[in-house]
Amino acid sequence: MIKIPSLKIGTRVDIVFENELMKSNAHIMKALVYDIEESRIIISQTSPALNHHFLDRRIMVSFIARIGSRNLRFGFPSKLLDLVNDYKIASQESVEAFILQSYKKSELVDFRMYFRVTPQRQSDISLIFKEEKVNLIDISLGGARFTCPLDYSLRNDDRIKFKLLIGRNVFNLDTRVRDVWMPDDIAVNRNLQYVRVEFEYDNKQLEASLGKAIIEIERHLLSEGKL
Repeated sequence: MIKIPSLKIGTRVDIVFENELMKSNAHIMKALVYDIEESRIIISQTSPALNHHFLDRRIMVSFIARIGSRNLRFGFPSKLLDLVNDYKIASQESVEAFILQSYKKSELVDFRMYFRVTPQRQSDISLIFKEEKVNLIDISLGGARFTCPLDYSLRNDDRIKFKLLIGRNVFNLDTRVRDVWMPDDIAVNRNLQYVRVEFEYDNKQLEASLGKAIIEIERHLLSEGKL
């Protein structure tokens, strides 16, 4: 039985809107815990920042804690109650801060479905299309974002077959294109396009291998202070 850790002041947290929990393109925001008053939690302005229009939205807050020799993710549902413009932190500096209302105690959660990680150069994950490796921006259990040449002619809602390489394992992977967009600086990257695909598979071995690889990437990013 895992002992559930308590959220502490100074903890870095990830925030996702509840209605995006099972979406591969969920918006993940980061924040820092300033204070805890029973079920009310005060956090920093998120990154990317949110405004008053998002108040009353339900969110899932998660954080990583070390349990034994493992880094595990815990989370709890909350609501964005208020946005304070002049919250004073320890240095007496006035900053923006959100007040959250938590609804449940923390529990072990699996954020891998929508939690995207950016594979490092030494990562053993590769996505292959037409025998060519695409440039992975990030990947989750639910999908991936990457760049590729314009001549791949990908369009929204296309069904595309890839090969997913994880270490020595090769998996056939069906996907559906969800977004295709051009880079901001077209003059520099005129032959490049950005693509987001959603994975469509029912393969327990693939899911287990990809999940393990994502955890390894997350652990590596944590060790370097990049997460």
